[in-house]
Amino acid sequence: MIRENVLEDILDTLKFGESILIECRPSYIPEFTVLALTRYARRRNLPVIIDDNLDMLYTIKTNLELFGVKEDFSDVNVIKTGGRIEVGNVIRRISITEAPPTYIQKYKQAAQEAFRDSDKALNIVLGLERLFYFVRDPEEFYTIIVSMQEFLGNKSRKAFYIIDKNVAKRAYINPLPEMERIMSTVIDVEGRGISARLFFKKSAAHSFRGKVVEVTMDEILR
Repeated sequence: MIRENVLEDILDTLKFGESILIECRPSYIPEFTVLALTRYARRRNLPVIIDDNLDMLYTIKTNLELFGVKEDFSDVNVIKTGGRIEVGNVIRRISITEAPPTYIQKYKQAAQEAFRDSDKALNIVLGLERLFYFVRDPEEFYTIIVSMQEFLGNKSRKAFYIIDKNVAKRAYINPLPEMERIMSTVIDVEGRGISARLFFKKSAAHSFRGKVVEVTMDEILR
């Protein structure tokens, strides 16, 4: 039986310091995941920081509007890499043409600035799998992976990496195996009509490990 507050149960159980990988296929899962996380953060008085790679946040905002959901993300701080369309409060821009070591250094500076004024925040990472299309050298690839790994355990953030599996698998070096290794929680999400099926492939919480949970659209939109 689906609990009325199943989504909030999950988000409350996930700990600060975790890096959570949300794997999905082509669907509207990213749109409704970002909406659910943003609304949850507001209810908990938590600031939201979004890593917007290649205008993914604009795509999400526009698709939500087509569903009749008005969300301008005006109260969300955004670190933007590549792309041209600003959504939310963009606090730093990073060029997509930067070499990985330079990009990582600039991203870390931006992240320190973004988290400076809050003890706890929700961090949503969008479009990261598309950045891996620019990476062909194994050394550069692992430079990025190691930098992601360094954020694990940072108790000022609860981070959600939303990844399109189909896109990731077509990158010159598929980032999914290494991302699954370094993340504390890995959730495979599949859209099923007006609900979503969440399979916890990996979880720091014993109560969710190996479990399948369903979340309804009504719960997200209420």
